[in-house]
Parts: sequence; C-alpha cells; structure tokens
Amino acid sequence: MRLKSKLLKTLGALLAVVFLVSITQVSLPGAFAQGGDIFADTGPETSDSGDKAPVHVKVRMIADRDALVPGGKIRLGIVYDLEPHWHIYYKEPGDAGMPTSIEWNLPAGFQAGELIWEKPSRFSDAGIVTYGYQGRMVLAADVTVPDKGIKPGEKVEIRALTKWLSCKDICIPGQAEASLTLPVSASAGDSPDKKDLDRPGFTGSVDEPGKGSGSAATSGSGTAAAPDPEPESMKGLAYYFLFALVGGFILNFMPCVLPVIAIKVMSLIEQADEEPARVKLLGAVFSAGIVSAFLVLASLVLLVRAAGESVGWGFQFQYPGFIIAMCVIVLLLSLSLFGLFYFSFSAGQDKLDQLSQKEGLTGSFFKGVLATTLSTPCTAPFLGTALGFAFSQPAWVVLGIFFASGLGMSLPYLVLTAFPALMKRIPKPGAWMEKFKESMGFILLGTVIWLLGVLGSQVGESGVMWTSFFLLTVSLSAWMVGRFIDLSSSRTRKIKIWTLALLVSLAGFYLCIWQQPVLISSLDAAEARTGDEIEWQPFSKTALESALADGKTVFLDFTADWCLTCKAYEKTAISTRPVIEKMKELNVLPMQADWTKRDPEITEALARFKRSGVPLYVVYPAAHPDKPLTLPDFVTTEIVLDYLEKAGPSKN
Repeated sequence: MRLKSKLLKTLGALLAVVFLVSITQVSLPGAFAQGGDIFADTGPETSDSGDKAPVHVKVRMIADRDALVPGGKIRLGIVYDLEPHWHIYYKEPGDAGMPTSIEWNLPAGFQAGELIWEKPSRFSDAGIVTYGYQGRMVLAADVTVPDKGIKPGEKVEIRALTKWLSCKDICIPGQAEASLTLPVSASAGDSPDKKDLDRPGFTGSVDEPGKGSGSAATSGSGTAAAPDPEPESMKGLAYYFLFALVGGFILNFMPCVLPVIAIKVMSLIEQADEEPARVKLLGAVFSAGIVSAFLVLASLVLLVRAAGESVGWGFQFQYPGFIIAMCVIVLLLSLSLFGLFYFSFSAGQDKLDQLSQKEGLTGSFFKGVLATTLSTPCTAPFLGTALGFAFSQPAWVVLGIFFASGLGMSLPYLVLTAFPALMKRIPKPGAWMEKFKESMGFILLGTVIWLLGVLGSQVGESGVMWTSFFLLTVSLSAWMVGRFIDLSSSRTRKIKIWTLALLVSLAGFYLCIWQQPVLISSLDAAEARTGDEIEWQPFSKTALESALADGKTVFLDFTADWCLTCKAYEKTAISTRPVIEKMKELNVLPMQADWTKRDPEITEALARFKRSGVPLYVVYPAAHPDKPLTLPDFVTTEIVLDYLEKAGPSKN
C-alpha cells in the first residue's frame, strides 16, 4: 500500500512537471521608443553615436618600388585592414555583396592596368554563397610610368578613390581616398611593401577555386556569413586529416577490435612462414582491405548526399531541420556506446567469410574488409558522426577523411607486421575496454550540445528547449528498446516494444516539434518559402506616414540586393510560412526600403535609427505609431513573430 502511494505521488510530480513545461513561454523583450517621431530612437544599437558612421575598414596606398623610373613600370596597391569578423568582396561577389573598386587619379601620361586580386575566401549563409576577404587584403594594379614629362629629382603624388561594402551583422558601404608621393629617379629598388604586393595574382574563377595563383585572404567570417565548410588552406586541411587519422586509430581500442588485433597479426605471420618481407606485404594488403572498406562507405555517403541535394538538402548546417536530425542520430549513437543497444551488419558477411578464407594476397585483403565489417558494433557510432560531417564537405575531402580514418585503424596492423616484437606491448583486453567505450559516449553527447548551439543561433532559445524535450523522448524510446528486448525476446514482444517506442518518439515529435511554429517551419526550408510570398510595398516617408494615419501596423524592412545578411534573414526568418500567416492574421502592411542604390531618403531614415547600414527591421504598432519597435541585430522567425504579436493588429 505504501509502495502504491509512493508511485502515485511520483506520477503526480511528473504530471506537474509536464504541465509546467507545457505552459513555458520564452519571449524576448522589445525595445520601445519614446517620442512622437516615426523615426524615433528605438533603444541601444551597435553603431557609434554621432553623425559619422563607424569605420570598420582602413586603407592606405603602397608601391613595390621606392621610386618612379621614367619609361618603367611600378605596381601600386591599396591595403585594406578590416576589423575582426568584417569582410569585403571580390570582383565576382557571388549571390550578394558589391565588388571592391579603385578609381585611379594619375598624373598625365601614367596608365594603370586592370586590377589584380588576391584569391578570395568563400562564404555561405542559408545557401547564399559570396566571395571576399577578411583581415587584410591588397588590391593592386601595374602602372606604366611615362618616359617624358617627369624628371629625376621631382616628386609625384598619386591618388585613388576606393569603394567597398563591408559586412558583418550589417552591411555598410564605404569609400576613402588614398595617396602616395614618390620621388622620380633614374633607378629604383624594392620598397618595404613589395612582399605585400606579391600576394595578388589570382586569375582563376570563383567557380573553380583551385585554379589560378595568388594567396587567399584569411578564412572565417562574422555572424552573418559563415565560412563555407570546404577547407580554405593547406593548414586547415591538414588538421582535418590529422583528426581523422587519430580518430581511426582510437577505434582500435574498442572492445570489438582490440582483442582480435594480435590474432589477426599472428595469422598473417604464420601464413607467411615468418618471412619478414612476406609478412610486411600481407600486412600492407590487409590494411588496404581496411582502407578500401572505409572508401566504400565514403562512396555510399556521397551517393546519399547527392540524392539528398537533388531534393533540397543544399543548406545542410544552415538548415535547422538537418541539425535536428543530426542531433537525433548522434544522440542514439552515444546511447549505443553506453550499452543500450548495438549496431550489427550481416549483409554480405557470408561471402566475405569465403573470400577471407583464401590464402595469399586476396585472402589477406578480404580479411581486412571483414575485420572492418565485424568491428561495426563498436565503430558505427563514430562513423555515424562522420556521416553528418560529410554532408557539409566537398567530395574529395570526404574521401580523404575516410581514407585517413581507415589508415588510422590499420596502423596497428602495419606496425605490428613490420615489428612483430611490439605485440608484447599491446594492452591486454579487459573490463577497461568497456569503460573506455562508454567514456567515448560522452564525446558524442558533447557533439549533441554543440549541434544544439548551432541550432540555437537559428531558432532561438525556445527552439532549443523544445528540441531538447524531443531528444528526451527519443532517449526514452531507445531505453525501452534496449531494456525490454534481448536475444531471447519473441518476435511478438519485439514488435510490441518497437511499436510502443516509436509511438513515444512520434508523440514527442508532434508535441515538441510539430506544434512549435519556429521549428516546424524549419523542417522544410523550401516549403516554408513556397506558396504565398510577402507583397512588399515600396518605402517612402510619405507612404509610411499615410499607412500609419490609416491605422495600419507596418513591418518596415531596410534591405539591399548586395547585402548578404539581408538575403539570409529574408530567406530563413522573414519570408517563412509562419511570418506570412501572422502578417495576414494581423493585417500587417509589409514595407521594404531598398537601399541598393543608396537612396538619400532611406539613408536619412537609417540615420534617424542611428544605423549606418542594413539590415534593419522595424515594426510600427497601429495603436502607438510614435513608438516603433526595433528588432535585434540577430533575427529568427520566432523573434519576428514575437515582435508582430507585440505590435498587434491594424485598426482596420
């Protein structure tokens, strides 16, 4: 009776927790303006106070020679020093951005050639790809010096006007004049800046980034533009392969692998009659079988990815639905390391057994393939995590990563067949292996936390909370399968448990994902943008005042065609089904201020909000048109919906 009472109390407490969770609401505070101007100050902004826009790019002119020689040539350049996380654009900026330009103001007789560029970095945000530079960039041109009109001993001033678009959270057009005074001489030497002017020289196409010469600008990006997943330097690529090699080597310490290493090596030694050269050859062929198995898996990954891209998986880690799916996969893989269940693959294993029984090189090769296959109950969790990584990499990197992983796993066989005496140093199998395997599960749980962090930057805190609840139901389902099904379970029992576990996960998906607008809209990025599009009204101060006088709630979007951040937010946060439906429900008038051509009226409006660039999103409530609400710099669908709710419906 006392046990029954405790169970009832526990159940009641659980129901109370569920109820509290169900009514939890996460909202972001709005910034309410004071005053009666429709362009009133709406609270703290990131830009500096005052009339002048903050400068995020500093420029100066340099030359590769210390003097001008009549009839000779000199290379001139503009150095752009950018603040951290800001970037400017290449001559082919991509889907957004604006090319950096130089207008030379040269003395009579001087002639400047075409601009010479450094190799750009590639940036991607929400499927929008651009090309540009971060940190420090040099843009150069070769200038011909006239042989007449200037004499040794004179000084000549060279001037230039350069224009650029700098982007981080917002995009700000900028321009500056730079000048350089050089003496005229019969001969000239190298200047201290010559090394910088040797950097430009990229002649390839952004569509074929491997061609051409010239160094790439510093890789990376700010909040608005994430670097494209492909490696931007040999150093970065080396890190990818090194981690894959180490990861493959760690697989050898799994309980399914370590105990058989010595057995496999001894069989190779016996087969070769202990002849050292033959042992080494068989070890190399055995290792080739392991690497081949990894490359087959990599090829399957590429096929699956190609099929996925054909149905719209192009956004990958910029696509919240993909991240949620990866969270589920990595979570299940971590639970398998903790021993809840195991992965096993038997397809084609009989044929592999037959091939591995053969003597010689063929048998050794398929022994390696079979060894990899048999180790999958322990290695699959790690390989499964690699699958998610592979979805965001170019094909050659995917093949290289899996090759390095296979090489890492085969290292013990290569080393031990070359030096059999080292087998005495192999750790003895024991209970420690199971503990080691379980400890690796925490690494995968750390990966889940990282993925949730990436998701949070796209769907906000509320989206992460509901996704975490969904992952909890998935964990409960996995626990049910692992604890109530074993090898002795009947087919009927397995069907019942699996059905119940599936229902629990489906219920979690329905309550925590499907019923949450910010998440369900992200599960199909293409679907979220199809159907009704937002019918934007062009901005003017007169049109805005007229709409507010008519009692309209107005959503004002300051944007530009060259603004990468604007395009990303329009795709992922604004032109989504929930926002479109909410605007219709509240009868909100969407108005767009297109700053592509630097309209003075829009420039003035931005300045009144203490902004020097775009994007900027403002909602004017019909009930209080003199108190506009300015959205934060970082925008998600959830935030837009929250501000529309705060603004309320139009009066008519």
